[in-house]
Amino acid sequence: MQQQIPPVGTPLPPGTLGPDALAPGWPAAPGGFDWLWESVRQQFWRPTDLAWSILDTDAYTPAQREAIAYWWSLLAAIEGLGPPTLAAALVRAGEQHDEDDVRWSLMAMLRDEMSHEQLCRIAIQRLEPGWPLGYPPRTSLGRCAQRHLRQVYQDSDQFWHSYRRALDRHGLHAVTGALLLVKLTMAALYERLAPCCAAPAFAAAFRHAARDSQRHRAVLQALVARDWPALTPHERSAVTAQVRSTAWWLSRVLLEPADGRPGPAGELTASQRACAAAASAAGFGVPTAERRQELLRAALLEVKEILGRYHISCPAVPQLAVGGTQEAEEVVHTG
Repeated sequence: MQQQIPPVGTPLPPGTLGPDALAPGWPAAPGGFDWLWESVRQQFWRPTDLAWSILDTDAYTPAQREAIAYWWSLLAAIEGLGPPTLAAALVRAGEQHDEDDVRWSLMAMLRDEMSHEQLCRIAIQRLEPGWPLGYPPRTSLGRCAQRHLRQVYQDSDQFWHSYRRALDRHGLHAVTGALLLVKLTMAALYERLAPCCAAPAFAAAFRHAARDSQRHRAVLQALVARDWPALTPHERSAVTAQVRSTAWWLSRVLLEPADGRPGPAGELTASQRACAAAASAAGFGVPTAERRQELLRAALLEVKEILGRYHISCPAVPQLAVGGTQEAEEVVHTG
């Protein structure tokens, strides 16, 4: 029996994929994100094409190699969540029969994020093959860094489940602010790292990644302008919760331990500073702890300003001296 195609304007059943996905009535906005694909085409880059052959890792001491690998691993913890978060968002957009432009934009961002993930993996393996979990550290600095990375991975796993829960319950609009906070933070961090790296491969990588993050920021701001004016109070609360979860997670990855954090915070703070000093001495200019906090705080304040335009509460983030509401749903908790 031949399948009947519904008339134009007929809503498709929730979750319908397959032949009905091409039925008339599928939304297709008129090229609002054409610039994105043109930008991807003109600014296309591959991590494997960078100047890795002239990266002389033997010029570094073991402590310096482990320190640089540690900082690349922190970046990898953030970038490694990019592909699954955007892939989940792309699937969700498909299930909701979202506009073509939105799905193509998510796919373009996903391509960039896979490049960032590959970049971190190449850099780490060039420095110390097997780092961090399949590598026995050769220095006390490396051993402490490895212990911290295990905690970072646990925190990232918690954040991923929080993100996925919000996406499944509320849709893409609930996590757009969280993704925007990540992009603002990483763009600023990469722009800070690029001119401070002596290794050409590292400096070029950070310039490319910063440009990608700025492109993603523009896409997310367009989605905010499209979706947030129509949010319900419950959905606005979900946006607030996800921004708070993201600020918590980025703080755990990029900043020194806050007062009261469980565990040997003093040892961790000392080792982070020692890693930063060792990496900087090797020509990998890690921003100071104070500067990293400023970058993250500036990104959160920018998101707070955007939230305010749409009457969405900003979460209170005491570790960044940002005031706001203390109540939000689906916040990541840690012991």
